[in-house]
Amino acid sequence: MGEVSTKDECVLKGEGAEMTRAKKYDGITHYLKMNNGSQVTLTFTQFDELLFPRSGLPQTARQDLDWWANDYRHPEKGAYGWLNANYEVAQVNLVKEYVVFNKLVKSNWLYS
Repeated sequence: MGEVSTKDECVLKGEGAEMTRAKKYDGITHYLKMNNGSQVTLTFTQFDELLFPRSGLPQTARQDLDWWANDYRHPEKGAYGWLNANYEVAQVNLVKEYVVFNKLVKSNWLYS
């Protein structure tokens, strides 16, 4: 089904491609879960240093607001990382190079 390219990242083909991205963005998930604040702001430099130390933040993330969409359907983008940590992107500034995440809050009215 697939092959391992490095010790840290599993490269899968076909339907398993989503797993590759899931692994790639685990650092975002872990960081946000450990932070656990209601709002977390990260600069692109912090992303480079903390979350993507080997490769840096993808260039598309620096140039395209769509990369930051809160959408699981596009695993080539980073949404898997923050949505799995129960955060959503609230604001992105490509010029000043930062992103603001808000913690997702479950509404009790659905269960009343």
